Amino acid sequence: MKITIGKFTFIQISIFLFVLMLIFGYTYFALQEKMATIVLNSINTQVAETNYILSKNITSKKEIASNRPLLERMVASNDFVYAIIIHDGKDVLISTDPSYKTILPANKLFVDKKGSYDQLLNTVAIERKIKFYNNGKAQYLQLLFILDKEELLFYFSRHSLEYIILFILVPLLVIFIVWLSVKKFIITPLEMLRQFAYYQNNTPKVFAIKELEVIRYSMVETFQRLEKEKKELYEIARKDSLCGLANRNALMEFVQRLIVHSKRTNKEFAMLFLDLDHFKSVNDSLGHNVGDELLKKVSTVIDDILRSNDFVARVGGDEFIIILQEYNSLLELTNIVDRIQKIIAQTWVIQTNPINISSSVGIAFYPKDGDDIVTLMKNSDIAMYEAKKNGRSRYHFFTEELNKRVQDTIMLEKDMKEALENNEYELYYQPKVDVKTGKIIAAEALIRWLHPSKGIISPASFISLAEEDGFIIKLGEWVYNSAIKQQRIFKENGLDINISINVSAKQFSSDGFYAKFLASLEENKVDPSSIDIEITEYLFFQHTNRNIEVLNRLHEKGITVSLDDFGTGYSSLSYLKDFPIDNLKIDKSFIDDLNDERGRVFVDTIVKMSQTLSMTVIAEGVETKEQLEYLKSINCDQYQGYYKSKPVCAKDFIDLYLNS
Repeated sequence: MKITIGKFTFIQISIFLFVLMLIFGYTYFALQEKMATIVLNSINTQVAETNYILSKNITSKKEIASNRPLLERMVASNDFVYAIIIHDGKDVLISTDPSYKTILPANKLFVDKKGSYDQLLNTVAIERKIKFYNNGKAQYLQLLFILDKEELLFYFSRHSLEYIILFILVPLLVIFIVWLSVKKFIITPLEMLRQFAYYQNNTPKVFAIKELEVIRYSMVETFQRLEKEKKELYEIARKDSLCGLANRNALMEFVQRLIVHSKRTNKEFAMLFLDLDHFKSVNDSLGHNVGDELLKKVSTVIDDILRSNDFVARVGGDEFIIILQEYNSLLELTNIVDRIQKIIAQTWVIQTNPINISSSVGIAFYPKDGDDIVTLMKNSDIAMYEAKKNGRSRYHFFTEELNKRVQDTIMLEKDMKEALENNEYELYYQPKVDVKTGKIIAAEALIRWLHPSKGIISPASFISLAEEDGFIIKLGEWVYNSAIKQQRIFKENGLDINISINVSAKQFSSDGFYAKFLASLEENKVDPSSIDIEITEYLFFQHTNRNIEVLNRLHEKGITVSLDDFGTGYSSLSYLKDFPIDNLKIDKSFIDDLNDERGRVFVDTIVKMSQTLSMTVIAEGVETKEQLEYLKSINCDQYQGYYKSKPVCAKDFIDLYLNS
């Protein structure tokens, strides 16, 4: 059982008071008995003295009256004696009080008690015999000292009152003062400390007792430090450490409150998902310290542009969530977005480095596009990626159609990865044909997805997604391993051809590509000179020096290199000069334009340039005899297209080759 300090103190004082009462009672009654003994002894002494004087002074009964002055003097000298009587056993001979005329009964005179106090209060009179001689003959009289009961009671009660005042009231007063002191200086401060420990609402003032003051000071200092640390932790938990903006935790709290308010007021608000375009290239080329400084400045300008009732949080590396409310129209909202994007698109000078970036923004509305923060963030993120797909540096609104497309993409991504585990992929081969002889001299390996329910899925539906999420590295490894194995099988079946394998820029730049590719050739005992790798100009945009080195090493092994889709991107003649390229492939879009004079001039120019550079030219997408005849007229080397054959499985390709 636990008790408070107040109760504990009260119990201790009560015990002390009880013990004090016991001591007082014992002392009081002992003192009372001692005082009674003294009074009784003094009366007995006076009786004996009076008896002695009378015995000496009288010789007959008649002389008793002459001793009245003595008796009255004795009564006057003792406050406890009310009257003195002398009688002979029959009659009262003399009395100092005339009211006593008869002899008192002997049984009422003296009561024998154990204690002097009881004897004194219960005795009516003290009696002694007076012995005197008359003519040589001894005679006796009775001497009675009548006790003054009122005086005795007053005497003892007066001393009892003094004793009570001295030994009861004074201790009680002292105890009360001690209790008040303990309560004021100990109990109340401790209670204040308890309240402060629980609620920390009222800081106790300085205590008088040193030990308690040390505790109070320590507690106040501790709680102040804890409060400060709690506020700091609260700020850290809700503020981005780099930019000082709100973070994801603060965003969650803000949006949850805003949703409650919006439900009550039936108002919408907009969530903007803003992502900086090509921010990764800033970190890669200039360093993370420059990227961090750029993020700080961008955060500042976004925060400055927004109105007081708007909200911005940094939720990722270069990702920001902006909440806009209280706008009158979509035009007002888009004007805010335009201002943000224009400010971000300015030239930033970070540590003397001029940087130009842009931003893509996805917009979702509560409650139309989501009634909780998770859905709103997901949908605004979807809209932002749609803005990036549409060319970046723009904004896009979320729609259900867009959401369905994204969900389909997510499902496709999942199925695409499972398809590799389930062996649903297969390589098809499209012939490369000599323009002059019409013979099949090579083949391009093209992946096909044989979906169990959807049938054959074209690579156009999933290759770009595989490149986006990095799955292209694993998928590309399967492609070149399968193609190299098939090359060995082709040789075993008498097909003396080269096989072209498409390699994406991300796959080519991945760690271990070169070693794994050569290991596959060695494992299948395939001559490197019978393998051609097809690359696109995207390979030249990053890690240029490293990619040139890898291409040169592959080329030194005898592997040829084809540049696919030449002329459709940002083609530069410097690529042809710096990279070991053996073949140029003219994109189908240019072959389709052969009916146009300008289209023919463009194709003719590519062919002549390639011949000048001693490169083989391969035309893609040849579908008509007229297209083929024109390619012959300009001395194009090879072609691919449905005019000869669409891509076919390995078995059909063997038949096609042997029968061509």
